[in-house]
Amino acid sequence: MKQWPRALTIHIQPYYSLYVFLFVLFLIGVIFGSMMVSSLNFLQRQDLFFFVEQYFHSMSEQPTGSYLAVFWDALWTHGKYITFLFLFGLSFVGLPVVWFLLFVKGVVIGFTVGFLVNQLSWQGFLLSVMSIAPQNLLIVPAYLIIAASSMVFTIHVLRILFVKHQSSNTISDVSVFYIRSYIVALMLVGVGSVLETFVSSNMLEWIVNSL
Repeated sequence: MKQWPRALTIHIQPYYSLYVFLFVLFLIGVIFGSMMVSSLNFLQRQDLFFFVEQYFHSMSEQPTGSYLAVFWDALWTHGKYITFLFLFGLSFVGLPVVWFLLFVKGVVIGFTVGFLVNQLSWQGFLLSVMSIAPQNLLIVPAYLIIAASSMVFTIHVLRILFVKHQSSNTISDVSVFYIRSYIVALMLVGVGSVLETFVSSNMLEWIVNSL
């Protein structure tokens, strides 16, 4: 256990620029997603809002016993996304896919928040803050961690294979780092799924009933 902090930090500190790049990429996705809302015509917005409204009401009226099913569904959805990022990051050619998936996650969040604010004004903003933000405060960092770790993993593997004298780490070292980063990301996703199930759903029920 004492080796975990070292394994998770020795490859991170020299690569702050990677985290900045990934965060900016995610942020661009959020902005792009929010701008997509303005491209919808009136009928498209009304149809989409009808489905969103039906989803919110179905979520707010779920029985208490279904919380476990909601938790596993959230964990499966986010865990699957994290696993895809991890697997694509194992190869150099998969890095563009990692960047694309991170961008898409930003687009989804940006579009969701932008659409709610566009349709419900300040109530939509409150709905976004109370029912969307809590879990994403952990889930988004999990995506950033695994995406950055995949880039660091690829950089170190390339150095080991082609410029051996410039790398003090072995493939085993960077593989352990990558796997542990994946586990940390899954743990964040697990806690985020708990927040999504119990905190966000209760907030959603309260907000929907007050609309």
